[in-house]
Formats: sequence, structure tokens, C-alpha cells
Amino acid sequence: MRNALAKFGHEAEEIVDGFLTTLEAVPPPPILYHYTNDVGLRGILESGKLWLTDILSLNDPSELSHGLSHASAILRGRAANGPPESKQFAADFEEMIRLRKVQKSGNYFICSFSSTGDDLGQWRAYADNGRGYALGFDADALEEAFIREAGAPIQKAFPVAYSDAGLIEIHRNIIDKMFALISLPHHRDLGDDAINAYVAELYTLITVHALHAGLHFKHGAYANEQEYRFMQVYPASNQPTVKLRTRSYSSIPYREFDWKNAGRNVLKKIVIGPAADVERASAFAKESLLLADQQAVAMACSAIPYRAT
Repeated sequence: MRNALAKFGHEAEEIVDGFLTTLEAVPPPPILYHYTNDVGLRGILESGKLWLTDILSLNDPSELSHGLSHASAILRGRAANGPPESKQFAADFEEMIRLRKVQKSGNYFICSFSSTGDDLGQWRAYADNGRGYALGFDADALEEAFIREAGAPIQKAFPVAYSDAGLIEIHRNIIDKMFALISLPHHRDLGDDAINAYVAELYTLITVHALHAGLHFKHGAYANEQEYRFMQVYPASNQPTVKLRTRSYSSIPYREFDWKNAGRNVLKKIVIGPAADVERASAFAKESLLLADQQAVAMACSAIPYRAT
């Protein structure tokens, strides 16, 4: 049974990597923008750090559930005409996703950027309802600094895909490879402990690969964000060192990335939000830039005719 699990793990990795290799080979745009509020701007410039947030603590939980929901639906459909143990496996997998109990599969940290520096949806969602800023970084320099920074077993940067069809194909291929494994221990003379240990490992494997694939995708409704992600991945057995910040009575784990390691001219542009008081926001940004040790940073204002309420 161990050999069967190992074989499935290898096959699932090949399925995911076959698609992601193409996606991750896409070069970044010239400038990557990071939307934030005034406090975030000051912190990023003063500290020289960007934060990679634990995926279980993302602002929008649907980002996590979307990456796994297709896998759950495909598995449930296959189990409908399968043996009883497959139905239970599918139900337990769906419940695990609903309760967001995916910690045991690994530790994932993400910092999000955009190839567009003046998007209304992102001003509203990530930049204080249009009163904040979009920081534009030299994409090549920033990505190179991130990839070479030591610390994570897996460290990569990639554009997000907005194709449900692509994600569904990956999940369907993974489940095709693992479905027969659900029943494997039920035809052997094994005790409950052995069966439970096997099933737990199978859950971990399918979750690892489904989640890894899913984190490269978002629902098509978010395509306007043109998101580009920096991601660190640690296996469940390798707990990384994290810091904690507070949000809504919760402690949010995050890791830091020293963007200043990319050089003194990595920060190229600061865009002021469409609902900001331009004079005050500009003065605050220029004051904050004195803490950043950056050169030739352009200042611009959003062209969107929008005012926050």
C-alpha cells in the first residue's frame, strides 16, 4: 500500500507540474503593483519588507475554497456510483474543505501583486476603498530577489490563471489516478488503525496536490486583477518561523520578504488612489519615501473618476 501511495504521489506531482511549468514560465510584466493603505505604505517603505500571508488567513476565504471545490465535486461525482468507502471518503473530504482543515497538508504563504496599477476593484478591496496607494516595483528585479532569498523548500512566482476548465482538468486527472486507492485497504486483513493511517495519508496527498494546483487559479470574476503571486511552500513536517499580526480578534501568521535586497531602484512608481486627498496623500508618500532609500520613484494619480463614500 505504501508503494501505491508513493506511485500516486509521483503521478499527481507530474500532472500538476505539467500544467504549472508552462504557467510559471510566463515572464512577469515590467511593473508589479501592490495595493495597500497609508499604514501599509509607510510600513513597506520604512521596513523594506513585504508580507507573505498564510493562505488560511487570506482576506477572502473563497480564494482557498475555490481551489479545492472542483476537486470535491469531481470526487463526489465519481463516488456516487462507487463503493461505500468512496462515498465516505468524498463526504469527509468535502467536510474538511468546508471547515478549512487543510493545515496538515503543508504551509503556504502568498504575497499578491497585479500587473495593473489602476484597477477599481483593487482600489476598493485592498487600498482603503480608493484612499490608499499602489506601489509599482520592477518585476524582474523583485522576482529575482524573491527566488534567491533562502528560507523555503519551494519558492516561486507566477501569474494567476482564471480558467476553471484548466483547474478542473488537473483535478479530474488527479482523482482518476487515486480513486481506486480509496478501496485498496478494504480488501485486506487490516486493523482499523492501519486503515485509518492509510486513509489519512491519502487525504494528505490529494489535498497537497489539489491545493497546490488551486493556488495558481482564481475565479474568472477576478480576472480584472491580473494577479501575480509570490509563494513559499513548506511541508507539514517543516514548520517555518512566522510573525503574527492582528486582524478582527485573530492572529494572522505571515513571513517577511526583504524587497530592498533587489536594489535601490526596485521601487519605480507610487500611484495615489482615486478617492484620496491628492495633496495630503502625495505629501505623505514623499515623506515616507525618505525612509525607503530608493531612487527615481515616479508619483502618479489614479485616472478613475471615483470617490469613496
